[in-house]
Amino acid sequence: MFLNAWRSARQGAPVPYKSDFDPLSVPSLLRFIWMYRYNPDLDDFVCLLAGEDINTAWGRSIKNARLREVVGPQDHATVLERWKQIVSIPAAIHGARDERLTAHESWRAERLILPLRSEVGQTDHVIGLSLYRLTLPDGLREPLVSEDITVIPCEDL
Repeated sequence: MFLNAWRSARQGAPVPYKSDFDPLSVPSLLRFIWMYRYNPDLDDFVCLLAGEDINTAWGRSIKNARLREVVGPQDHATVLERWKQIVSIPAAIHGARDERLTAHESWRAERLILPLRSEVGQTDHVIGLSLYRLTLPDGLREPLVSEDITVIPCEDL
């Protein structure tokens, strides 16, 4: 449903405008949706919105937080590089892995991340859908690796 709503918003373009993607078109998914905008001055993405399940999984509200603050210094460079790919190619990214998002709980996270264009036509936003479920504690999580994700150019969607 999320991917289909994004596809509909494209109106024939490879990437839809942010204003053309209406999250209310997928009301049952709102709690799982989040959006960030790339800020070149910070060389980082900043969270614009996050549904309630997203905030629960991270153990706090992540709205207005920089990507570095959300994912932490260990994974920031990897995630930043991936998200820059999303907006520069442009492409969609899908991935799933076990992660420790809060200090006490391990989650299985599956994500679909898609690009959006600002009103000036620059692809500088990412919107994502994250589905989480608690998993059994597994000690330390492994660092992110490229095999965790699949990159799909928007022109192939």
